[in-house]
Amino acid sequence: MKLRINKPKTRPIQIEPWFFRYLNEGELKVVSAILAHADIRNRQENSFPSNRTIAFYCGFGLLKENTKTYKNYLQLSDIEKKEFKKKRLHNAIQQVKNIKKSLEKKGLLKREYIGQKGKTIVYMTLDLEWKKEQFLKDYDEYFNDVEPNNINENEDINKELEDIQKLAKEGNISKENLAKRLNDLSRKLKDIKEPEIPLEDVTKVADYYMNTKKVQNKIDSGKIENKSAYRNSIINSIKNNEFKNANNLYEALQKQELNNNIQILTELYKNNKYELPYANKILYFQNIRLEDFVYLASYKTTDNKLRKDVAISFSEITYQLNSPITYTLKNKKLFENYIENEKNLIEKYKKKKE
Repeated sequence: MKLRINKPKTRPIQIEPWFFRYLNEGELKVVSAILAHADIRNRQENSFPSNRTIAFYCGFGLLKENTKTYKNYLQLSDIEKKEFKKKRLHNAIQQVKNIKKSLEKKGLLKREYIGQKGKTIVYMTLDLEWKKEQFLKDYDEYFNDVEPNNINENEDINKELEDIQKLAKEGNISKENLAKRLNDLSRKLKDIKEPEIPLEDVTKVADYYMNTKKVQNKIDSGKIENKSAYRNSIINSIKNNEFKNANNLYEALQKQELNNNIQILTELYKNNKYELPYANKILYFQNIRLEDFVYLASYKTTDNKLRKDVAISFSEITYQLNSPITYTLKNKKLFENYIENEKNLIEKYKKKKE
């Protein structure tokens, strides 16, 4: 059996950090043994160790002193000790075989048969680039994508450029993240305009878009494999004024927020405030509407001769509806100015009567 290793020839083999992250202890030991044996001669020739050699390197089947097994071993006769070691070696080799199958299944170790039957050579390819891109993406999310607080216009561009150069030199950044950082830096240097959508609403718009049927279908079908990365790309596009449909989505989100509020209040009034005693009559709830940024509950008699609109109080909407912080900037102001809007609407209707 021969070995191929995708590796540079200019330095000794090292255990790549993605192996530590994605391999278990046994798999990591076997990979380390294969790499150590491959370079054992002159750092130039690749040779694949036997299962027995791998088991030895990894310490599989090793009798450790001061263990119960070792104490039992000492009580055996010479013949029994020989059989015990033989059986233990057999189990260790089988352990190596099982781990190699696991590595093949994961794609780190690949088997290739070359030549005609009877003269077949088996090549085992150990890919040191296995899971590297996944590791870099995970590294980005864990370390590089943490956004600093309170970024201002006078941010030190040189310091940011140094950070990018350092990450690229160390190899601790994916190509996608590097491109994004350089693009963001370029935009800062060009002093681009502020986003069309307020920064505090960008994430809300991105989440609204992520919940659309179009995007959910892509997620369910597997066309969008990394939901988190896709969401981040939408957020960055909106921030950079590059998302074509952002303003339409923003308007739709604002409209949805108001409609959801109407639905919540409608259910409340249907179930708990359906009847309204007024002028010695009973009026019945009809609907909720928003007028001049005030929610009104409409009532009428069964004969339609008497109608009345009742302004829903600020205390009631704050108790029944979501926290103002969850709304877009424009609709959040509805809560902030609600009491004043209610007074203005009452004055408006008084003047109409006059």
